Amino acid sequence: MTAFAHLSTQMQLEKSHQLTSAITQALSQFIAEANPFILFNGLLDNLLELTDSEYGFIGEVFYDDKGQPYIQSYATTNIAWSAATQKLYSETEQQGMKFSKLHSLYGEVLKTGKYVISNDPFTDSRSGGLPDGHPPLNTFLGIPFFNHDSLLGVVGIANRSSGYDESLVDYLEPFLNACGNLIQAYRNNKQKQALERELQSYKKRLSSVLEKQESFTNTLINTPKETDTLDLLQLSSKFSYRQSTMTLLNHDKAVPLTNKESLLLNLLTQNINTIVSHQKIETHVWGEVIVSESSLRALMLRLRKKLPSVDIQTVSGVGVLLTV
Repeated sequence: MTAFAHLSTQMQLEKSHQLTSAITQALSQFIAEANPFILFNGLLDNLLELTDSEYGFIGEVFYDDKGQPYIQSYATTNIAWSAATQKLYSETEQQGMKFSKLHSLYGEVLKTGKYVISNDPFTDSRSGGLPDGHPPLNTFLGIPFFNHDSLLGVVGIANRSSGYDESLVDYLEPFLNACGNLIQAYRNNKQKQALERELQSYKKRLSSVLEKQESFTNTLINTPKETDTLDLLQLSSKFSYRQSTMTLLNHDKAVPLTNKESLLLNLLTQNINTIVSHQKIETHVWGEVIVSESSLRALMLRLRKKLPSVDIQTVSGVGVLLTV
């Protein structure tokens, strides 16, 4: 078999078509398939066929606690040569196999960030040898792929009968770009999912805090007190609120309120020194009507203008707090 650069024009076009088809299939599968192990195993099968190689791997690069790089595979050819290695392959098929030996041909890719061609691994000083019983490694090609300047992963293939050369590396460049884009997309999905889990956790904690605050406030409200003291709530030196009649007083003079202003103030006075959520305000004031944030802000602004000396705070993204 000849080097890719020495193939006939027709053969090169045919190979390029096969490569493009493999990439298109992988990208289409990414949209429908969330499991990277299934997707990359299909890519690896296509890669071995396109390069006439016997076995290989595709993996993502990570770093251990000491900052040393290693590869966690998404796809590895099953070349098990014993019961023990078959057991290892079966156990790691769905979570990936770890390649961390830096004194090796793939380790040279990790250390340098450059492709490695070895057409005689047995005498290659970069090779770290093979485990006892490992199938022959006659030729090897390891190629890194990147996202900008960040090393994302490594592709390794072996045993092309005529060896590997730089023209094959050039031919595989679109394949490597696709691998890089796919792994970056998986990383982005993981980050998004982590943020969504964190957001849900925060919302649960916030809801729990609000429920405890509401329970505490209800306990205070239901504690027996003098009727007059409970009914007339002093909001500031000037303003007070009579809860039984929902009347706002400036000294002893009633302050006119619209229906929605009255409902909002009534709700806030029932939850003194407690954050009232935006959702609770919307339900209390508007009922089942869906309202915009601007409507709520406008209502708050009107109420504050009528109560200039009363401490009404908006807690961003949470709710409203009336402090007395």
